[in-house]
Amino acid sequence: MSNIFKIGKLRLWQEYCKRETAAHNLNYLFWECTLRCNLKCRHCGSSCGDVVPPGELDTKEIKKAFADIAREFDAKKIMVAVTGGEALLRKDVFEVMKYAHALGFPWGMVTNGTLITPEIIEKMKDSGMSSVSVSLDGLEANHTWQRVGTDTFKRATAGIRMLVAAKFPIVEAITCVNKRNIKELEEIYAFCKELGVTNWRMFSISPVGRAKECGEMFLDAKEWKYLFEFIAAKRKSEKKLEISFCEEGFFGPELEGTMRDQFFFCWAGIKVGSILYNGDIGACPILPREQTRQGNVRTDDFAKVWNEKFNLFRDRDWRKTGKCEKCVWWDFCQGNSLHLWDIKEKKLDLCHMEMFGKEKL
Repeated sequence: MSNIFKIGKLRLWQEYCKRETAAHNLNYLFWECTLRCNLKCRHCGSSCGDVVPPGELDTKEIKKAFADIAREFDAKKIMVAVTGGEALLRKDVFEVMKYAHALGFPWGMVTNGTLITPEIIEKMKDSGMSSVSVSLDGLEANHTWQRVGTDTFKRATAGIRMLVAAKFPIVEAITCVNKRNIKELEEIYAFCKELGVTNWRMFSISPVGRAKECGEMFLDAKEWKYLFEFIAAKRKSEKKLEISFCEEGFFGPELEGTMRDQFFFCWAGIKVGSILYNGDIGACPILPREQTRQGNVRTDDFAKVWNEKFNLFRDRDWRKTGKCEKCVWWDFCQGNSLHLWDIKEKKLDLCHMEMFGKEKL
């Protein structure tokens, strides 16, 4: 496909995104149910661990939040992603999500997989969970290096095998690609097929939390190019395993549309919202909280906040500054993903087009 044709498709995509931004129909909601975790992963943007910050929503409070949202929105059209910390450490997670599912919400969970047991799987099924994403950050040595803990690889892969055997509709392996494990993507791919997962999703990490101090987390231009060529080739040839890359940024007309099902657009605050562990209302949990919180479910009506706030996410002209101000790719990129910004300083921390040397047409 020629770049001229691709650019034409990108322009049509941006028109669609403008309409969706104006409508801002919520269809994906993160519930960060806890910041407690049994591991201390090197890439964790929230620096989770054994110490739990005060203020976690209790059972009654989060149930009320879901009930309020279901009253104002069509719950059947909002996918809830339960995340943490480690979601399975929250004792009432299945009670809460069984209640939410009864209100109409479809839901899934992101987990490090180390706490999965046959009893947990029965609770997953009973509460209406339809998808589960389990971290698989390499073969044993690299996974263990990244997921700091005891027997993290063996426990996570055992959990995946149990979920596959239980015939969940979607069992997804998610891989944080970094300088260490990028060299074994072929082996991870083969292992995903051997495990029998339905989906394999790759993502990169932002310089926040513990990851900020770990240089081995971040790819250079050559590694990015290899990653996308790898994903594009596998997506073209693979028929059974769904392979994708999670939203990160704009990568230019040659790569857009090859490694994910749609072109780049950051849906944070437009289709994607979140309820954080303490009730704060935001967009994506990985964003800096002090600059992006829009309200709190303890004191604010979620629907009103969603419909009347979030201007930070929906009006992107404030990002047209610095290197973005005169960039020829602005119409397609609009300042890249918000998690790649230093919001306080109003500057873009990572521009992929600049990294690739393609900041000019």
